[in-house]
Amino acid sequence: MNVKFERAAIEDVEELINVRNQSFYSDYVKYGECPAYNLSIESMTNTILNRIVYKIICDHRIIGNISIRDNQDNTYYLSCLCVIPDYENKGIGQAAMKFIGSEFPYAVSWTLITPADKERNQYFYKKAGFNIVDEQMDGSVKVVVFEKKMKPMLDFYA
Repeated sequence: MNVKFERAAIEDVEELINVRNQSFYSDYVKYGECPAYNLSIESMTNTILNRIVYKIICDHRIIGNISIRDNQDNTYYLSCLCVIPDYENKGIGQAAMKFIGSEFPYAVSWTLITPADKERNQYFYKKAGFNIVDEQMDGSVKVVVFEKKMKPMLDFYA
């Protein structure tokens, strides 16, 4: 299986909405709400224009999405990492985390949130080196806040 990561472009908006809808449908059904589900074309366009957005490609089709907010201080917020259900449990999430690390070698820390009752997500992020630092309500859903402190690469030639 050949997986690659590419920056998303405006022409990817509808496919990325479809990927997110497939990925987050079960959360929408379970919680009655999900901020990543059923985004409008305008909202997804705005995300691509104002965040760092990658498409995850496998078998020549978009099967996942990564969306990152740059806090402008070498800290980042991972607002979305998803893979459509047919491609889950194939190591793509781990490959995505390695890709993110290689793309942001000067990152000092990363944060993200995930529903508090999603044990698979928690296991995945803990395995990737994240720790739970807080719990809070996001609408009517209890979420946990994860953080990962990094050891940024030093620029010895600066």
